[in-house]
Amino acid sequence: MKRFLPFDLLFVVSFLIILSFTILAQPDRVLASPPPDGQSRITNIYDAFSDRSDLSEDWGYSALVEYNGKRILFDAGNNADVFKQNVERLGLDLRTIDFAVLSHPHADHLSGFDYLVQVNPDVKLYLPDDIHVLGAPRDFPFGVPEPDAAEALPPEQRYFGSTDPQRYVVPSGRFYGATNVEYLNDDLEVAPGIQIIATRSPYLGGFNGYPPNSPEAPALNGLPELSLALDTPEGEVLVVGCSHTGVENLIEETQTVTGRQVDTVIGGFHLFPYDRAYITALIDKVKNDLGVRLVAPAHCTGHLAFRLFKEAYQDQYVYSGLGSQLIFPS
Repeated sequence: MKRFLPFDLLFVVSFLIILSFTILAQPDRVLASPPPDGQSRITNIYDAFSDRSDLSEDWGYSALVEYNGKRILFDAGNNADVFKQNVERLGLDLRTIDFAVLSHPHADHLSGFDYLVQVNPDVKLYLPDDIHVLGAPRDFPFGVPEPDAAEALPPEQRYFGSTDPQRYVVPSGRFYGATNVEYLNDDLEVAPGIQIIATRSPYLGGFNGYPPNSPEAPALNGLPELSLALDTPEGEVLVVGCSHTGVENLIEETQTVTGRQVDTVIGGFHLFPYDRAYITALIDKVKNDLGVRLVAPAHCTGHLAFRLFKEAYQDQYVYSGLGSQLIFPS
């Protein structure tokens, strides 16, 4: 028996050393458990800047919102493989997602939804009311500009064989296999304290310069955008994707819809193309006119805007890179 003791000891010691290295090598699984009672948190799980070497940076945005017992995925990044890697390293089980919100139909925000649906096909998806990329159903006016023009054509040359100048078109949708999809063109309170804010960008649209782009065809104008407002004791916490509608316009719309002050804004402000004068004026409006107390810029906000917001907000500026968390009371 004695002659086997050194070997047994060597085996045990080796096993413990290997186990300790394995534990140390495990990623920071901060999302494997919920936040402490009475607290909510927003975790950046996809972005192009970070102070963590264990996460993969890429252009795009995604955040996990944990609020009042709900787990909400807001956007899903630019690349499904990168999204999957960050999700796994942060310890997030996508099967625990209560619902997901897509801010707008751009690839750097929607691509990871394919992986989400693969893992959790029954998850509720709230998508912008967009027919061009996301496949939202639409009454499509293919009879413009002369609705009665089909009457002079034989049936085989008419759309759907009829003279009806408008038809309800139902695409299969962008995320094939998703079983629970709702397209939003209006604001929606999805749970107590959780409001989805629906807007349309005055700057972007699939039909710009095309005849249907007119006040008479609002469904074809501008980029549809969804933001997420969370009711807290300090005011609304507003989660934005890219702010194509204009971050100041999103704040104003949220305050109008909720009737409450926006206290905090987190996400992409889309200011990287703008110069110092434009950004400075916008910061003044957000801080002094709209009264936003705390900002946590991410994604497409831009280097110059990061600096200028930091200078203006100082201690009320929250770093919001990949892997960071914003903690606030529910």
